[in-house]
Amino acid sequence: MIAMPASPLKRAGLVFTFIWFAVGGSGHFLLPGFFVSICPPWVPEPLLVVYLSGAIELLLALLLIPAGTRRLAGYALLALIVAVTPVHVWMLMVPERFPQFPVAALWLRLAIQAAFIVNVGWSTRPDDQRISPST
Repeated sequence: MIAMPASPLKRAGLVFTFIWFAVGGSGHFLLPGFFVSICPPWVPEPLLVVYLSGAIELLLALLLIPAGTRRLAGYALLALIVAVTPVHVWMLMVPERFPQFPVAALWLRLAIQAAFIVNVGWSTRPDDQRISPST
């Protein structure tokens, strides 16, 4: 069943998450060279990893649609975000390899990623699941 969150803000967060991963996952197939170019040297078979991660992003975006799989998709997306964070950190460590990106943009991306983690966790949590200090 497709059930949207009751809160308009939470609905917007969920839609944003869906669009982010649907577009990002598609990008892995439309622009694989770009994604391969930002893979750290320790990533084995970068093109395969790019295609695999793109397929996973698309699958998880689709799993956000049914209410019954949304929370699982949220957890998996959180794990995926954490898993790709070393790429962003590595780019900051060797910014000279990426002259097309201002260093400030690389830092901003990490900050946005932190905010995105919060959004994914919040927007994929069921409406009736509340965080209580007593739990």
